[in-house]
Amino acid sequence: MDTLRKQKRKLKKQIKAASSEETNGLLVIWRQLKARHSALSRAESARKKRSQKRKNQERFISLQDSSSSNPKSEEFTKKYTSIESVEEKVEGDFGEGPSDRPSPRSEAEVGVGLADTAQEQDSKSVEDQEDKGL
Repeated sequence: MDTLRKQKRKLKKQIKAASSEETNGLLVIWRQLKARHSALSRAESARKKRSQKRKNQERFISLQDSSSSNPKSEEFTKKYTSIESVEEKVEGDFGEGPSDRPSPRSEAEVGVGLADTAQEQDSKSVEDQEDKGL
């Protein structure tokens, strides 16, 4: 690859210095070198991609093998393979749900706010009806 690059550079310099009769012949040679260099570059790039892909696959498989032989992961899969065991774990960690937690506001505060807004809306609708009747 390096020799092809050097040959192409050398030919470019010769083309610039050559007469018009020699230029056409040198351009043909330069194009041939360029085509060969491009083909070799593509082949090398493809080879590198294949080897990198193979290395990545081997590394992935080795990581999978090492994690499956991990005793902690085996213990986890044995312990939490059924739905019941997972539900028990969740209930133990989080409780049964929102009913277990205390409410941030008391029931009286919640009821008072709703009743006030309902009464205000009723009185506004009565006033609106009276205004329309006049």
